[in-house]
Amino acid sequence: MTGILSIQLESEQLMLRIQDFKILNSEQSITEKEPVLVLIAGDASDRKFFRLINDPIGAICMQFPKWEGGYGGDPISWIGMHTALTQMELPIPKIIEIDETNACIWTEDLGDIFLNSTLIEPILDINNQKCHKSIDYYKESLLLLIKAQYPKRKIDHPAINRFFDFEKLFFELNFFVTHFLNGFMNLNVTEDNPEYKGLYEDLNLLAKKLDACERVLCHRDYHVRNIMLKNEKIYWIDFQDARMGPHSYDVVSLVRDSYVNISWETRKHLFSYYLDNMNNERELNNLKPISKTSFNLELLLMGLQRNIKAIGSFGYLATKKGKPNYLKYVKHTLDILSSPEAQIHEETDLKIMMPKLYSLINNLYKGELSIKLEEKIKNYF
Repeated sequence: MTGILSIQLESEQLMLRIQDFKILNSEQSITEKEPVLVLIAGDASDRKFFRLINDPIGAICMQFPKWEGGYGGDPISWIGMHTALTQMELPIPKIIEIDETNACIWTEDLGDIFLNSTLIEPILDINNQKCHKSIDYYKESLLLLIKAQYPKRKIDHPAINRFFDFEKLFFELNFFVTHFLNGFMNLNVTEDNPEYKGLYEDLNLLAKKLDACERVLCHRDYHVRNIMLKNEKIYWIDFQDARMGPHSYDVVSLVRDSYVNISWETRKHLFSYYLDNMNNERELNNLKPISKTSFNLELLLMGLQRNIKAIGSFGYLATKKGKPNYLKYVKHTLDILSSPEAQIHEETDLKIMMPKLYSLINNLYKGELSIKLEEKIKNYF
């Protein structure tokens, strides 16, 4: 595609150009009566997001660093996944216009309500009646995962040839070493250092076990800030990096989210809810059910990998992107990792399976490294 591709919306042909609008920061008072773009807070990527106001269209302009494929969060993958998810009847924002010249995609404005906006209690707890509506939204979000994992017909999409295989899983684990242990904590952890031989063996083992899991379509960044609500309906955003991976990848991303306090009883309830509904769908597709014992182990292994990767991302955002605000979630993520419920399976104790990795986690949580970690975080604020 080249130039401008316009998509008809309610019989109107729209021609939107970012340079045709005055751009304001969200802190500025808006006195203009004509249509303007307001820069709004984005995600952890290099994209910029603008809200079109004073205009009946109600659009969001998403501007990419460049118009080409092959890099993280690229617009070509975004459009490809949008097409596929639309065919799967997944709820995603409608495209209004695509402007390759300015590396912009204009979509409908879903508003400002994210899944975390519905959390009115400090802890999401199934025993607290005030949390039940939010828990229902979580359940709906899990059902949407199953809908994407088991589409009614085969649909081609960019993720079909992208996998969470050993190489990718280990890359994400090593991301934690590179950008948190070394880049943020200055520990100089290397694979050829005998002191860390056991740690790398544990990381390799974790990646190998997850590489052996059955693969389905994964959103890849499925957390409360990538799930929006409009008129009480769930919508997906930020789906461009989707790839094929374990069933549990998105499940633990949501239910063991670093941004939210969730009781373990609630987590277990949501895990069981997902497994029951996923197995119902497997039966409809003439597939054998996945046992609770097997899936619980996958959940623990995948949760370990996802939480470690999240901490690596927090270190990367602080040291490489100048975004230290994410550091406030490190301690909570370590709290999740250090919980007995995240370590002990009915047949396996992950601390025994990967002793060096858990020794490091424990040190960061309440050992000597926890003191250094606290000091490092304070230095950023």
